[in-house]
Amino acid sequence: MRARLMGVLAIVSLVLLAALLLPFLAAVSDAQTQRLQLTRSAALDRFAGLADRSAAENDYSSVRIEADRHEELYGEAVLVTDASGKVVVSTGDLSMASPGVGTVADLAARELPQLTIDPLRPWSSARTLIATPVGSPHEPEGAVVLAVDSSRAIGDVRRLWLIICAAAIAAALLLLFMASRTARWVIRPVRQLEDAVVELGRSATWNQPLEASGPPELRRLARAVEVMGATVQRSIDVQRQMVADSSHQLRNPLASIRLRIDGLAPELRDPASPAFAHLQDDLERLEDVLSDLLKLAALESRVTDGRAAFAAEECLVGAVLTEELEIWRPAALAAGIDLVLRVSDGLVAAAGEHDLRQLIGALLDNAIKYAGSGATVVLAAARLGDGSIEVRVADDGPGLPAEQLELATQRFWRGGVTPLGTGLGLAIAEQTALAAGGRLELVPTEPHGLTAVITLPEATS
Repeated sequence: MRARLMGVLAIVSLVLLAALLLPFLAAVSDAQTQRLQLTRSAALDRFAGLADRSAAENDYSSVRIEADRHEELYGEAVLVTDASGKVVVSTGDLSMASPGVGTVADLAARELPQLTIDPLRPWSSARTLIATPVGSPHEPEGAVVLAVDSSRAIGDVRRLWLIICAAAIAAALLLLFMASRTARWVIRPVRQLEDAVVELGRSATWNQPLEASGPPELRRLARAVEVMGATVQRSIDVQRQMVADSSHQLRNPLASIRLRIDGLAPELRDPASPAFAHLQDDLERLEDVLSDLLKLAALESRVTDGRAAFAAEECLVGAVLTEELEIWRPAALAAGIDLVLRVSDGLVAAAGEHDLRQLIGALLDNAIKYAGSGATVVLAAARLGDGSIEVRVADDGPGLPAEQLELATQRFWRGGVTPLGTGLGLAIAEQTALAAGGRLELVPTEPHGLTAVITLPEATS
């Protein structure tokens, strides 16, 4: 954004500078041209007057003397013709055979003076011919041609142009510097807002006030975002604290109920009694829910507080997957499910071993519960090309409809009609993946089934 703003400001500044510079350069050239033209036109008129008097006396010696003096002072040749077109005075290398001399002399002799000097530019020619008639329109006496040496005037133009261009470059650099400062003044608070909002979205943490800088509109926006971030942070803290406190507060009465049930008289806690069996099942289920809630609250606290120190930990993916597979194999055999392991060699993830074990265990538990008897669960791991490791837990069970894949990681969501589980397993798995520095995604298995895809950063050492 800063580059785009700098580009716009630079283009506008340079266009305005060019709009001022070009007319100024033209004005300097025109002024030098007019000055040269006035002085040389006056000299030409003086030669024409002398030639007119000399023609009446038939003696051009005075004209020749003045022409020689003019050439000595200014280095400019003079040519004078009489009424018949004959050259009577010529200095330097100027003659009727010189390029352009015959034409301007003939035009001037016919009362068409050539007095205009083209605007001088640094690249203009250093020699220009001007001419004026001698005598009156009724009695023409010839013409005077002056070869104007404009090299000195062109040098002045070149010097003034260099000064003006140097000043323009300095002004352009100053404008670019001011544009850079302006862009920084505007973009800096925007970048701070962006970083703060990105951090809030990533970790739900708002831990520092925003600096009040930039235009008034951005300062007001920064204050509004600061209030919003603090409000979101308080809401998250209250929610997390409420879950943790509620779970802890409920554990004590549940433990008390468990002790009271275990302390009942033998005739009152008959295992064959359906009512007692239901009471035991409900109590165990409630204990599982509370345990999962506490685990979920702890994981969310790690993620939101930024305390997931996964970057400093490493683990061998193949070893963890092999051990977890052996741990869950008895449960899979009891459910009629076949477990298959496919792991590439040498995979080292930049994640904690405990986190990876918890994550794989939660996903295997979910697959064994819902894949169904006769299904196959494949646990695979491979290295991706972007410096990350992908771990897949895929089953060929009934799977989930596409519209339910995003809902599966929500708390207490269960897709089936069976009352298995607490509805927190995949939510815990997702938060575990985040705490381990990775991410979890649920995708369908072809032709049917569910695949949990874990992406973890690969260790660089």
